[in-house]
Amino acid sequence: MKNCCPSKTQSIHVASYRCVLNNEQQEVFERLARHCNKFAKLIPMSFVLGFYVTQAFQRWWGQYTSFPLPDNLMMVVSGNVHGTDERGRLLRRTLMRYANLSSVLILRSISTRVRKRFPALEDIVEAGKNLFGRNRSTGLLFKVFSTNRYNKVWNLCIVFYRLYTR
Repeated sequence: MKNCCPSKTQSIHVASYRCVLNNEQQEVFERLARHCNKFAKLIPMSFVLGFYVTQAFQRWWGQYTSFPLPDNLMMVVSGNVHGTDERGRLLRRTLMRYANLSSVLILRSISTRVRKRFPALEDIVEAGKNLFGRNRSTGLLFKVFSTNRYNKVWNLCIVFYRLYTR
């Protein structure tokens, strides 16, 4: 069943065709439209749609697999951050908290389920997934995240790296 009510885009195209183009330009446009219509039947729409869905899924999956899993990172941190004293233990724990928080923030940006679980940064704070507000640097991080609408997960990665290289 064909839609009898044109969309805004269709209305704009029709108006520009009738009001903006002169007769010669309208004829060129009609020839171009007929030429494109001949080839439209050669490639089925399901093929084009399948190609698009595949590309969209590959992009999402690439984003999902591009960040490190906390398990592997935990093994690297525990193997390279030495010390059996309280300072070494707290440093390892802090590093893993930052890594887990960055994973939650990344997953929030690509997963609707995680976004529904943590719609705001305050929900992450309430869930106890971070150290915001315990000291000056994490308090500043919370301000950066809460006042900026852009995804700034890389700030956590920089803090992680600086703590790791101490």
